[in-house]
Amino acid sequence: MLNKRTITSAILGSVLLMSALAANASVMLGGTRVVLNEKDRQASIPLKNTGASPYVVQTWIDAGEGKNKVPLLVTPPLSRLDPGAENILRIVRISGDLPSDRETVFWLNVKEIPEKSDQVNVLQVAVRTRIKIFYRPAGLAGKPDEARSLVTLAVVPGQDGNGAALRVSNPSAYNLTFTGFKINGNKEQTKAGMVLPFSSSDFPLTSISAPQALDASYTTINDYGGETPEVVAKVAVGAASAAQPAAPVAAAASVEPAGK
Repeated sequence: MLNKRTITSAILGSVLLMSALAANASVMLGGTRVVLNEKDRQASIPLKNTGASPYVVQTWIDAGEGKNKVPLLVTPPLSRLDPGAENILRIVRISGDLPSDRETVFWLNVKEIPEKSDQVNVLQVAVRTRIKIFYRPAGLAGKPDEARSLVTLAVVPGQDGNGAALRVSNPSAYNLTFTGFKINGNKEQTKAGMVLPFSSSDFPLTSISAPQALDASYTTINDYGGETPEVVAKVAVGAASAAQPAAPVAAAASVEPAGK
């Protein structure tokens, strides 16, 4: 009969194996994000099989886990990719109303499925890569590379009034992806995260037990997947009430599929 230690070891071994497999995807995308501008009929991103075996590649777009009804389409949805072979994924907007005053974020999923092995007792795993797609309407206020300089920071009470959190407010029309925040000269670094347009997010702090003024610095990720120059700020204690995102402005008309 298996004891608790054996079961725990088996679970830990499975987790480590899955982590190793996920970190060694063979089908590589040519970028970490895709920007689909309203004025463009489509956006594209290359992918390549860098492994030694062929794979079936399945692709789809969602608006978050389980939210598969989206106004974007990726082609091809299913293809075979031999070792060393390359392909191009094309993303088009096909229908639906989207906010016209801000970016909307979607997710591109690419799953590599190995061919069935002739050997017995072989574990095969389908590895999924997931990157952001930013749909960018025409005529948005400001420029994407200027949005990070508009960010405002405040130290507020943590969840349920316990501890402290760094509130990050994004007043721009663009999604901002932060690599993390260094607190008081790197005594603490928060997790990375994305703050949506016209909204705020709280990042829990562990180096202080109650809201107090502090120094913070941060970098963001640009359209090309690169890290922007560091921004340094002195952060004051802010209000405890949560900021509410502004309501989006819907576009007046939908876009027909590309090719028509």
